[in-house]
Amino acid sequence: MHGFMMMMTALFFGLDLSSCSQCPARHYHYVNLPMNWTDAQQYCRDKYTDLATIESMDDISRLKADFPYSYAWIGLRDDPKSWKTSMGNDTNSWRWSTTGETSKTGFQMWDSGQPDYRLRKETCGVMYTAGVWFDMDCSQIRYFICYNVTKQNKKNYVYISQGETWKSAQEYCRKHYTDLAMIENEEENAEAFRTKPSGAAPWIGLYRVPWTWSDKSKSSFTNWDPNDYYADNQHCVLENNLHQRHDNPCSYKWPFICHQVSRMTSTFKITTETDADLTDPAIYSQVLQQMNDLLTRQGLTDFKLRWKSPPKKTEKKD
Repeated sequence: MHGFMMMMTALFFGLDLSSCSQCPARHYHYVNLPMNWTDAQQYCRDKYTDLATIESMDDISRLKADFPYSYAWIGLRDDPKSWKTSMGNDTNSWRWSTTGETSKTGFQMWDSGQPDYRLRKETCGVMYTAGVWFDMDCSQIRYFICYNVTKQNKKNYVYISQGETWKSAQEYCRKHYTDLAMIENEEENAEAFRTKPSGAAPWIGLYRVPWTWSDKSKSSFTNWDPNDYYADNQHCVLENNLHQRHDNPCSYKWPFICHQVSRMTSTFKITTETDADLTDPAIYSQVLQQMNDLLTRQGLTDFKLRWKSPPKKTEKKD
């Protein structure tokens, strides 16, 4: 075994500031050229980094743009193609509680006109009459359906006649069964439907997290105008001069705000003891991959890692 010191250089371009306290700050640019949301996004990507991501009060403190028209597009959108016309595989698509992942089969049983995200509140799923699905406000008190998996890898559904919010129902199912009902095909949907009484509309395991930024990252900082009126064709977001948010049809033309993230370079020194030859490209490629996976799990995005070995010390001759 021998000690070996190596240096790794990381080039960071666009980090998730919500998970990194010492990342490069975003710099904002107000563009007084009215465009629809999609054209504004392309303009920002061509000239800067992207349409503005605003995820903290610190971001807002750097946003010193003049708002001559009171409103401007930012990078927040809830693309209906990801959740309204299919089960989708995007950040804001419907997911199953037991996996936290989008549907593997794409099976869905939404009723006509559903889901509709009414009043910007309905982000949890229920099973209604004839086995069709509706989206509902997760804070409602409802009965629910749990499930277990048998030894034959078949789902066994159990109806619970105990009123709970979606979150409390999830906790109950995880404690006593596997989870809230996960339904991935027509046979499973029929089986779950048979457990519930006629007219009941119990929770199932469907949920989603609406609104994502232009780069597809999740939105964790919200500041909606309490007087904003929601309509079902308003899927893009404006920021007003009070830094409150309004949803608006994406086809409308407004000025917009871009952000720029400067490149940041960091060097890590790592000392390790190993018999492996760390000058071997195959070995350090594996180490780089492991470091890449670690940083990704920490929520960092859009970075590059480079390997740099220090020069070997030469022994002094007497």
